[in-house]
Amino acid sequence: MSNSAVGKRIAEAQQEESCRKRKNGAATSVTVELDVLDCPVCFEPLRPPIFQCAVGHLICSSCFGKLLNPKKCHHCSCTSGYNRCHGIEKIIGSIQVPCSNVKYGCSMKTSYYEREDHETTCPHAPCFCPDTGCSFSGSTGMLQEHFIDEHKWSSTKFRHGWCFYTNIKEGIHVISGEDGQLFLLNVASEPFGCVISVFCVQPHDTDLKFRCALSFSYWKNGSYHAQSSEFQVPSMTLSDGLPRGSFLFIVPKFYLDEDSKICVTMKKASA
Repeated sequence: MSNSAVGKRIAEAQQEESCRKRKNGAATSVTVELDVLDCPVCFEPLRPPIFQCAVGHLICSSCFGKLLNPKKCHHCSCTSGYNRCHGIEKIIGSIQVPCSNVKYGCSMKTSYYEREDHETTCPHAPCFCPDTGCSFSGSTGMLQEHFIDEHKWSSTKFRHGWCFYTNIKEGIHVISGEDGQLFLLNVASEPFGCVISVFCVQPHDTDLKFRCALSFSYWKNGSYHAQSSEFQVPSMTLSDGLPRGSFLFIVPKFYLDEDSKICVTMKKASA
């Protein structure tokens, strides 16, 4: 067999292999400037249906619906009208981009135009350390480790609906549910006693709500005092630190001593 024939056979085999990979949907790595995937009118991500004029200028369906003259191109004034651009739609849909919270542990990849929708509910979106002077941010799992390892805040794991006791000591107490939900119980000292607040740390407000029941009792030298309260726990990212003045439970100074404890019960509640 001649060298030219051998070369032709090799070229054909390589072409068949390349074709086979394309048919099998083999992924490849490419670099794309993301702004080319945006509508040139509203600058929002292009998503199907996408339209183009005869020259090739693109427009999203939202902007297309607002054109005063849908037969005239918004860019070049071509009057041949717009047609659906299925080729660009296929390309747009095939481009997968990582979530911007990848550094916080999210491994999700979506089409470019669906990324924003995903990020509005991404469980790995960052929350923030409320300690003054600390700039740490991360997912709730990362934040919990930071609280315990870096700030040495005391912590308790609990089961929803089951009570546990914690000392009434000034500072922040980390409490986490069996489902990984993160809460902070904050005790602040005031001239009249201790004020206690509880917060749910999560990146998004969800339909899942939580309630907290706190109770305190005192019995000493023939004197007895008991108080309790139940309230919905506010959710926040702590981007502005711990809210000031948001006290949900007050224990009078007269009833406090070094061993005082408070009973805490966390519950799931419907919105």
